[in-house]
Amino acid sequence: MDCPVCGSKQIGKVGVNQFYCWNCFVEFNDRNQIFQVAEDGALIAFEEADALWQG
Repeated sequence: MDCPVCGSKQIGKVGVNQFYCWNCFVEFNDRNQIFQVAEDGALIAFEEADALWQG
């Protein structure tokens, strides 16, 4: 399995059908939904996180 964001093979399993990329620090599932991990551990959908960073 490769990371859908960076293509890395450095992937860890964190739950049922949930994976973590150690290269770009995102979490994703088997449906390739991508999440950034917030400081408190909450998952933020990648599209929402991108909008937050842009202001």
